[in-house]
Amino acid sequence: MGGDTAGDFTGQVVFISGASSGIGLALAAAFRQAGAKVVGTSRDASRLPPWLALGLPLDVTDGPGVIAAAAQAERALGRVDILVNNAGVGLFLSWEETSMVDYQRVMDVNFYGAVRLTQALLPGMLERRRGAIVNIASVAGERGYAKHTAYCASKHAMLGWSKGLRKDIDGSGVDIVDICPPAVDTPFFENAGFADYREKHPGLSMMSAEQVAAETLASIAARERGRILGGRARALWLLDTLAPSAVDLLQKLKG
Repeated sequence: MGGDTAGDFTGQVVFISGASSGIGLALAAAFRQAGAKVVGTSRDASRLPPWLALGLPLDVTDGPGVIAAAAQAERALGRVDILVNNAGVGLFLSWEETSMVDYQRVMDVNFYGAVRLTQALLPGMLERRRGAIVNIASVAGERGYAKHTAYCASKHAMLGWSKGLRKDIDGSGVDIVDICPPAVDTPFFENAGFADYREKHPGLSMMSAEQVAAETLASIAARERGRILGGRARALWLLDTLAPSAVDLLQKLKG
């Protein structure tokens, strides 16, 4: 989906959900620097940066609101070339502390929010036979983590849906790109009620939102199916795939 060189998105229209902070804001800045026209959304539009081509208030759990925002972006800028499903929430509680309401809320934002936006914007891409759907998932979509049942479920669902969708539209000219970051140095954990995440993971080097953005743009430009970001995350994913009991043992020894 990029130009002749990786990271060249000149003239392309990029729609990013959850663009007011963290990974979403870093993605918006990176796409803008790469020449794209960026549409950014947030539940609180006042927090969106003023340099966006278009800033829209949007709660991705609001079906009619999603349809209206997608239509507004297409009217204002003519089309959407790239959709980045980034809006998400975290919840880090043990299974017995996690209620059905919790599960429904996390799934509604992290999974169904991406589905809603894709259903609104994918038809135009298919008609033009060009575009990309980019899903900001997580390594928690590839592995299981204690006290992450709702979050892991939502990201596993996103990746499973994405893989099925890729087969449905194979040959259409539209790419499906899955990005799986590890822990990223943003307010995400604090907002999810895990304020002591860093204290409980001493020595863990967190990836920056800017690094995630750079790798995401490179993956889109290369027309990859996606990336697990970070050497440590890739190594753990491989070990968990080949020898899951070894990973369980390592985690127990760690504490």
